[in-house]
Amino acid sequence: GEISIDDALLKQEKMNLAEKVVVMDNGCMCCTIRGDLVAGLMQILEDIRKGGTIDQIMIETTGMADPVPIVRTFMSNPELTAELRLDAVVTMADSKHLIGRLDDQVQEGAVNEAYQQIAFADKIILNKLDLITTEQAITVKDRIREINKYAKVIGAVKGRVRMEELVNIRAHDMCNFVN
Repeated sequence: GEISIDDALLKQEKMNLAEKVVVMDNGCMCCTIRGDLVAGLMQILEDIRKGGTIDQIMIETTGMADPVPIVRTFMSNPELTAELRLDAVVTMADSKHLIGRLDDQVQEGAVNEAYQQIAFADKIILNKLDLITTEQAITVKDRIREINKYAKVIGAVKGRVRMEELVNIRAHDMCNFVN
C-alpha cells in the first residue's frame, strides 16, 4: 500500500527475529520494481560475502500484486542470477473471494492482479477452505485450472501449509523441468 507498516512492525521489541528483513523504500513491490528490489537483494548478497548465512530469500508482496515485474527483475538481471535463483512464484488465494477478484473490471491499460497471480504461479495455496462448501471449492479450483493448468494447488485453512511446500520447488530450474 501507500504506507509501509512492515518496518514499524519489525521494530517492535516483542519480535525477536533471526531473519534479516529488507523493506523496500516505497513499502511494497506491487506496482513497479525500481532499483529497490535489486538493491535489497544486492545488500543481502553483500552480507553473505561478509560471512553471513541464509537459507533462502522470500519476497512477500502482501496482497494484490502483479508478480511479473518481480520475475522479470530476476530473469533480466545477470548480476542477480549469477548468485541467486528464482525458486518459484507461490500465490496465496482467498478461496471465498477469488472468483470475484478474477472477475473484477480493471481500467484500460491496467492488469487484473488476481489473474496475474494465478497465471504466473508455480504453486497456489487455496486458503480459507473452511469458509466455503466443497462444491464452491471445486468451482474455484476449476476456475484456477482455466487460467493455469500447471501450478500445483494446495488447500489450506488459516494459511497453514507445510514448510516443504514453500521451499526448494525449483520451478524455474531447467535441470528440474521434467519434475
